[in-house]
Amino acid sequence: MSRKSERDAGSGQRPWVARRVRVRVPATCANLGPGFDCLALALALHNEFEAHLLAGDAGAQPPVVVTGAPVDTSQIATDASNLFVRAFGALCERIGVRPPPLAVQIAVHLPPGRGLGSSATAVVGGILAANALCGDPLSTGELLELAVACEQGGHADNVAAALLGGLVVTGARDAANRLTAISLPVPDALRAVLFIPDTPMSTVQGRALLPVAYPREDVTFNLSRVALLLGALQTERYELLATAMGDRIHQPYRARVFPALDALVAAAQAAGAHGACLSGGGSSVLALATSHTEAIRLAMEARARALGVSGRGLITSIARDGAQATVLDETRE
Repeated sequence: MSRKSERDAGSGQRPWVARRVRVRVPATCANLGPGFDCLALALALHNEFEAHLLAGDAGAQPPVVVTGAPVDTSQIATDASNLFVRAFGALCERIGVRPPPLAVQIAVHLPPGRGLGSSATAVVGGILAANALCGDPLSTGELLELAVACEQGGHADNVAAALLGGLVVTGARDAANRLTAISLPVPDALRAVLFIPDTPMSTVQGRALLPVAYPREDVTFNLSRVALLLGALQTERYELLATAMGDRIHQPYRARVFPALDALVAAAQAAGAHGACLSGGGSSVLALATSHTEAIRLAMEARARALGVSGRGLITSIARDGAQATVLDETRE
């Protein structure tokens, strides 16, 4: 925390250096198959948030306006329980100031419950918005730790990728208990092809399906695939991705409630995808490709229709940059 923030926090004053901020936060696909809770990829799809400080007493309930498809916006709280608002308040608490009255606008482009990091965008958006309006008192590492604390379940993968962009490796803590997160370069040619079902999957319920312990063979299988996946991407050995994106830790269990998973993965690979997997906790399926992206999209849509799974395909690129906060109205104090 800066000296000014410490002084303002101690005196109860509001250390706001701006009145309005806009934050764009990328979608994320966690796990990438074998990297359970430690790998995530940021995509060039974004939720957008705008926070405007209002005059009045601190602690007033903030009005939240949400725009987007009604089926998605109906799942977003519009009162003080909104995840963006709660994350904004968490940063205020962290630096020792009272949350101000806010007007919040949220443009939802990512359907919740599809394994695309929708909740992570709200957490990272709220924290970055508060940090920017306060003059950036917290470092990236501090922001990441706070985001993990705000994320349901305390998992770092989605929030780390949303904050940093690119392909993120995270989850390990050093001797001082500091969380590590590294954003690796992603080949320019790589594209993501998604199949996004209309039906969401619950991450909490999906985790409840996972066993408490795993056979040594399954652990070794996943460790070898994570290493191969990182090596294949860094050396552009795309022909290895089908093997590298295999998993025995979570996908076989989540497929019990999403039985179309294996067929969609097979359809994507048959149409030219280098590899495919469940995106995060589902229900979206992610395919990685360098060509034939339209054919892959159509193949997954066709296979889904044949299995009675409604949804849509989408082609996008990798987000090399993480979340961005833009101050729109600086104070003149």
